[in-house]
Parts: sequence; structure tokens; C-alpha cells
Amino acid sequence: MSLSVAALAGTASLAHADPCLSLTGCLQQDAKDQLNATRDSVRNDANNLTSGFRNSGQAARDQVRNSWNNSTEATREKLQAQRDRVTNAEKNVRDRWNNSGEEAREKLQAQRDRVTNAEKNVRDRWNNSGEEAREKLQAQRDRVTNAEKNVRDRWNNSGEDAREKLQAQRDRVTNAEKNVTDRWNNAGENTRKAWKAQKDRVSSDLRDATTLPPL
Repeated sequence: MSLSVAALAGTASLAHADPCLSLTGCLQQDAKDQLNATRDSVRNDANNLTSGFRNSGQAARDQVRNSWNNSTEATREKLQAQRDRVTNAEKNVRDRWNNSGEEAREKLQAQRDRVTNAEKNVRDRWNNSGEEAREKLQAQRDRVTNAEKNVRDRWNNSGEDAREKLQAQRDRVTNAEKNVTDRWNNAGENTRKAWKAQKDRVSSDLRDATTLPPL
């Protein structure tokens, strides 16, 4: 009896040391190793990505802090006004949602879904693209990034007169958007319906002009 127990114990010890003593155990071990390797890879990628975002965010915060500390009083007032506009815009969105009826909320939800789906489509397009297509997408993104950098460099390297002109251009665009919004908000129901009908006609004409006839 003691010999049988010892033999079984030895067999169990060997099986524990080498799970590939049987075909089934070997396959199970391979699958487990691959799963662990995949998990480690995903965990490392996630850690690297999070670290990259964290470092980028810290660098951006440092840059904003340095810009603020090195700014004049007039520049600080402009930056504060910009931040207030962003804060007010976010508050307006929340107030609009809270004060909306069911139909208006459904439209807002549909708009958000379209944005979300557009972002998902971009990710899917990237994931399903070949190397050549990814290089083209990367080049497009670089052009946008470079354009933003060029605008920042142009502002940073501009004198006071040039900055005032750029500020005036931006104010004209902002005021034009505000004027359109105010005009819509102050219009009566009949005027709004007329504008909407006109916009729908333009959209329909554009669709007709850009749609190929059936063969």
C-alpha cells in the first residue's frame, strides 16, 4: 500500500512538473501560455499607452502653465475670456439637454450617435487597412498636425500688430456665428419654418446634383 501511494505521489509530482506528459495536458498548457502571453502583451500596450497619454497631458499642462506665467495682463484677460467661453458653452449644452423635451433629446442623442459612429468608423478603417493605406492616413493626420503647429508658430512669432489682426479675424468669425444664432433665436415660428424649408431645398438640390443617375 505504501509503495502504491509513493508511486502515485511520484507520478503526480512528475505530472505537475511537466504538464506535457500527455497530449491533452500539452495542448492545454500551450493554450494557457498563449493566453498569458497575449494578456501580458495587451497589459504592456495599455500601460505604455496610458503612460504616453499621461506624459503628453503633463507636458501640455506644463506648457499652459508656463504660457500663463509668462503672459502679460492683457494676454491673461484674453485667455480667461476664452476659458469662460468654453465653460459657458459646456453649461449651455447641459442646460439645453436638461430643458429639452423628449423629441429634442432624441435628436441630440442621434447627433451624438453619429459622432460616435464616425469615430468608430475611423478606428475600424485604420484597423482594417493595409500598410499602404495606413501610411496615407498617417500622412493626412500629419498634414493636419503640421497645419495646427504652423498656426501656433505663426501666432508665437507674430508681433503685436499681426496678433491684433489675427484676433480681429477670429472675432469676425465668432461674431458672424453669434449673429446667425441670435437671428435664429429671435425669429418667429413662420420665419424659422421658411428658413428650414429653404435649407431642405438646397440640401435636396445638392443631393440631386451629386447623385449619379441609375444605369
